[in-house]
Amino acid sequence: LQNAHSLSITESSRAQTARSRLSEALRSPSKKLTLHPELVLPEPSDPTALLLRASEVTKLSQTLRTKAKANAVFVEGTVDALAPMGKEQEDARGNFPGPVPIIYSLTDESNLSNCLEQLQTVDGVEGVLLSFCGGKEIDSVDTYLEESTKSAAITEMCSSIWDAGLQPIPEIVLSPNSEWPEEDVVRLVDAVKDTCGGLDPVSIVFTNGEVAESEESSEDDGEDEPSTPKLTIPDSISKRLAFVGSIRTTAGGGRMNQATSQLSSNKFNGAFLRADCVPGYRLNPDLDVVGGFWSAAIGDLKSLKSKSFSFRSKVKLEKDIPMDWYNYQKDVMESGALGGPGAGADPTLNPDAGDYKGF
Repeated sequence: LQNAHSLSITESSRAQTARSRLSEALRSPSKKLTLHPELVLPEPSDPTALLLRASEVTKLSQTLRTKAKANAVFVEGTVDALAPMGKEQEDARGNFPGPVPIIYSLTDESNLSNCLEQLQTVDGVEGVLLSFCGGKEIDSVDTYLEESTKSAAITEMCSSIWDAGLQPIPEIVLSPNSEWPEEDVVRLVDAVKDTCGGLDPVSIVFTNGEVAESEESSEDDGEDEPSTPKLTIPDSISKRLAFVGSIRTTAGGGRMNQATSQLSSNKFNGAFLRADCVPGYRLNPDLDVVGGFWSAAIGDLKSLKSKSFSFRSKVKLEKDIPMDWYNYQKDVMESGALGGPGAGADPTLNPDAGDYKGF
């Protein structure tokens, strides 16, 4: 591959530190799948809610670090909203549990320069997630090469992020029906390196594109199968960088467990647990609820219990997070936010006895 937008990339010492911290967070020495939730921080219009946000974000940050034990966290929102989380994580450095690296999700590429200027004043942020090819679905290496030439500015954006002492993390959206032989996966990773300016990024995030409604309705079994990238990481490139796959399936019925199992079998290093996993998250951006959800979900995904996706738990503690979350999901479903009341309910579950479905 010839680099059409070659730049001389030299990482600053701060960028090298960020690479080291992210590499450690995104890859497990034991080869277990690392877990990284996505947070969408609200931007309230009410002045009182705006004043309270800082303490809520700080509390959420502590929950993700000490209870959920996330490996890293992707955050979407304004840099002002993110700042209290960065401070809480950085203040934990040297303690146990230590800080969780923060990756900022850039939603407005035209605002990168301003964002980087602000991010340099925020501790705890180590990387910036960039949507390559404008988020268009890629079904082949040739399609990627064609689309990447239309976004020549992305190479200079990566360079600017490295210059700011952070790590650019490309997100590639794959066509859900595309097939990726091993040699094509290697060519795609080489092409992404080329787009970045000739230096491997610390990680690449692969996300499955949206499945058309007509295709969803044509499924014979009618099951809500988790949509994970249909791509296997070849051994020949597995040590170059961390490969992370997106999971967008709504929690419940063991779907998240099934999705993480698929990523593991496809030799991914980590799972990017998107905000879409949280039932009704767009209707209820309560950060306390979000923190409780991720504590329960990540704990369940890391559990060594049977992966049959359904098990019984006696409530012996005064407060049981999975049961609280089960009851919350039940309230959301009964409200009609996720469809008709009782839709998909398992008649064998007895919540009063401590039963709940795995995530």
